[in-house]
Amino acid sequence: MSKFIKIPAFLILTAVIAAFGFTGCGGVSGTPPDFSGFIPASDRPEQSSGQPEENPRDGTIPADGTDGGDNNNNNNGDNNIIDSDGKTRLKFIAAGDNIVHAVMLDDAMAKAKDDEIFNFGDIYKNISHIIKAADIALVNAETPIAGSEFGYSGYPMFNTPKENAFALVEAGFNIVSIANNHMLDKWEKGYENQLDFWDTQPVLQLGGFRNRQDFETVRIYEKDGVSIAFLSYTYGANGMYLPEESEMVAPFIDYATVERQVKAARPLADLLFVVMHWGDEDVFNANQTQKNLAEMMAANGVDVIIGMHPHVLQETVWLERSDGKKTLVTYSLGNLISGMLGAKNMVGGLLEFDIVKDGDTGTEIENVKIIPVITHYRYQQGRTGLYLPVYRFQNGRLDFSVYSFEDYTRELAAEHGVALFDSAFSYDYIKNLILQHIPGEFLSDFYRD
Repeated sequence: MSKFIKIPAFLILTAVIAAFGFTGCGGVSGTPPDFSGFIPASDRPEQSSGQPEENPRDGTIPADGTDGGDNNNNNNGDNNIIDSDGKTRLKFIAAGDNIVHAVMLDDAMAKAKDDEIFNFGDIYKNISHIIKAADIALVNAETPIAGSEFGYSGYPMFNTPKENAFALVEAGFNIVSIANNHMLDKWEKGYENQLDFWDTQPVLQLGGFRNRQDFETVRIYEKDGVSIAFLSYTYGANGMYLPEESEMVAPFIDYATVERQVKAARPLADLLFVVMHWGDEDVFNANQTQKNLAEMMAANGVDVIIGMHPHVLQETVWLERSDGKKTLVTYSLGNLISGMLGAKNMVGGLLEFDIVKDGDTGTEIENVKIIPVITHYRYQQGRTGLYLPVYRFQNGRLDFSVYSFEDYTRELAAEHGVALFDSAFSYDYIKNLILQHIPGEFLSDFYRD
């Protein structure tokens, strides 16, 4: 049985958050005042009463914090092994940016059956067995589910149909982060609609906040006696901000705020994970701002830092801590899926590890692995559709899907449509990129030849 809990941390009224343009991290705002009153869960303000669009699925998370039962899309704890020495094991997996470009809308529309409008199921079918094998599975929903009232759209201001979210849940994801640079693409109302929608799904939503008190409330995921606290932040929202009079909060990265919330969250659970939307797009190396933030979080006891946004793989490392433990940092997992045009953007990773809880020694991270994944699509000249872009020859992309590289073949690579836009793409290019940017200790034996 798993359940989602919101535990209020220290309520600090502060003017937060600066975000710069389209890349990099926000600057540091003034030092916040020091309030220390701990707010009991019963005093949390009522949530918005706004109703989401009609949802054909069950799974609304009750107000008592439970999820109404296990997520039937996952293995419901089949990986939860109680060892003979009393240790509990859970498998965790995290995916990178799920980006639904305009060409993917038409591809999903073309695949719709019967009374469907969109069908995104084929996108994830080749990796769903990996996702469902995990007890806890996280994804960054990069493109917002802002509601049909805004019309559906791709880059640069996205709005993705809820059918894509259903496909993510069906694939096995049960934690969704929405803290990213596109979270305000459809302004305040679209942001509120996102929260209303994800509240109807059997997931723990990270990174979206209805008000200041909600922002100071730590999300806790509990399963079989193991608890994980989650925080989630983004460097900005492409220069967009909420109106001054808005009660809602976008979690822009602010060094002092992140440090304060990390310190407040650390005692609340067995483990503390932080999801960071940060870094420079299309750059394989973490920048100094990323490294400084990671060092600060490690010094304050964060166990795992999961990086998103650069759209390419960045390094995965262990950082030493003064308490004798280590912090796992994956600076960028790249894309889970996208309609991008660069060869390097086709390669992402799934972060996988075991969570092991021992009643005597505490909770540890073991068997860390990066599972490289490939965005695949074909190209067919002359296609038309409602959402297809009209510039260049981009409207020919179709049949989007994600593969584990271990299941990918040279034959598939030879038919990849991205080669028409970036001639560097090939099976060997992908493999070399993986070997260059993922340390061998995090790769399976498949890569040791």
